[in-house]
Amino acid sequence: MTRTTPHWQHWLGKAAWAALGLLASFGTEAKAQWNFPTADPYHTDEPLFVAASFEDPSHVWEYGSSSIMPVVALLQEPAPLPPPMPSLTDPVPTEIVPSQVRDDQQYGEELEDFNIQFLRTASVLLQPGQWQMDLGLAYAKDDYDFPITVAPSGVARANIRRRTLQVPFALRYGLTDRIQLSGSLPIGWSHQEYSSLGLFDDTSSKGGIGDLELGVNLLCREGCYGYSPDVILSFGLTMPTGDAEFPTTGISQASLANGVWAPSVQLLAIQRYDPIIYFYGVGYRYQAKREFGDRDVFFGHQITYNFGVGFAVNDRITLSTAFLGLYQSETQIDGVGVPGSMREPLRLRFAATTYRCGRIVEPFAEIGMTEDAADAVVGIVWTL
Repeated sequence: MTRTTPHWQHWLGKAAWAALGLLASFGTEAKAQWNFPTADPYHTDEPLFVAASFEDPSHVWEYGSSSIMPVVALLQEPAPLPPPMPSLTDPVPTEIVPSQVRDDQQYGEELEDFNIQFLRTASVLLQPGQWQMDLGLAYAKDDYDFPITVAPSGVARANIRRRTLQVPFALRYGLTDRIQLSGSLPIGWSHQEYSSLGLFDDTSSKGGIGDLELGVNLLCREGCYGYSPDVILSFGLTMPTGDAEFPTTGISQASLANGVWAPSVQLLAIQRYDPIIYFYGVGYRYQAKREFGDRDVFFGHQITYNFGVGFAVNDRITLSTAFLGLYQSETQIDGVGVPGSMREPLRLRFAATTYRCGRIVEPFAEIGMTEDAADAVVGIVWTL
């Protein structure tokens, strides 16, 4: 028995075969166009280009089950190349402009060396036209014991006690970079007590001005830090403006005046090793003869020497210690030497020099190392 297929089923089968053939032809055409191996993971699962916009369907290409779109810039005409750079082979005229900066030119304000201000009276620190003024207060005390003869036959001990309270006034002026002028005039009060236990007690006092001292400091050689010292040559002149109450004592620390003309010269060297400053020097002082009453008195020649050290705690405070020595030859009266009149006062000086707000404050203390020197000197100096 033959089964007859319905007419509509026959046409449905032909349509299915035709659709499969059409799909097969499309896949073959795309594969031939792109020719990408299916084993490449970068081309089977991802598009070749990243499309910026799918609004224009004419730029969308089909690849398998994915849609890709080429970058629009690849479809545009390339931009023209920039013009070639000018040739540099031709010489170009140049003008040499002189430099406005000199090799020795300095910028800003020069820093002032405050750590050496403890030597401001003996060095050259002031600029031309600059000046300094010292005001202060100093107290000195000196005791001197010696034997005396007591009638009719005996020996007793006498004592001379001197006290001095004075205001040291000094003025310094910078004449040039290497010359500094100075002048000082102490004003104060002096008291002397001459006594022997159980025998006598005589006192006398005197107030007023002392001897005027003028000086000039010359910077002979400017040193180099750590290698060579500054060398300063100083000339001084003492003028007898004060009343010489104690002309034969030979100890200037305890009196306001000596009452004689006295020129002097000193050579000082200052060696710097930051934060330490060394100084050392030697000098000579001549004391002219003077007539006291009806007798000519010559106090003798003086040789001075000193050395010390200053330590800069910081850029505003300096601690200093100085040894001050003096040798005075024998005093002569009418050309005849006085036995036992040779003097050698030695002192140690300690000071703290502080700079603040344009002013210097310096408290100090001196200790006598021999009987010829004042036992103690304490004071303070303000420098404006």
